[in-house]
Amino acid sequence: MNVLICYTSKTGNTKEVALLIEEAFCSYGHAVKTIDIEHIFAIESLIHEAHLLLFGSYTWGNGQLPDEMRKLLRFLIKERNLPLPPVALFGTGDQMWPYYCRAVDEMEYHLRKVTTVLGTLKIEQSPRAHQQHLPTVFVQQLLEEVDRFVIDESKIVGTVASK
Repeated sequence: MNVLICYTSKTGNTKEVALLIEEAFCSYGHAVKTIDIEHIFAIESLIHEAHLLLFGSYTWGNGQLPDEMRKLLRFLIKERNLPLPPVALFGTGDQMWPYYCRAVDEMEYHLRKVTTVLGTLKIEQSPRAHQQHLPTVFVQQLLEEVDRFVIDESKIVGTVASK
């Protein structure tokens, strides 16, 4: 399976999660490309090869999606109207703020309108120490969801084909 991980990171925490997710997918034998969203046109061309797409972001200000992620989603969904594969979302945040990891919720809100969202992961600040296993567990859960999704899709296709 081809996996594309697109992230934005202010302090390095979200990048660290992206790299741990990449490592977990690679350990299962999947082809993974991880890219900072500043390379917007590279992302556009890579999406066509992806079977699964992950977006990762930090939360900014009063629980806002950072401008660079908002622009990427607008570009992919509204400007280019690209058909997106199933997606999964991850983010980092700080629970001392009232809108902990709200960027993940905002991405889910927009993406659920155009594709299947298979799962979300929220990490308190950094994935180090007691949270380091969470990206691996997330990938395991995503792979189970992908299997279910593919089975469900084949049932739908089979039903349509039999008509």
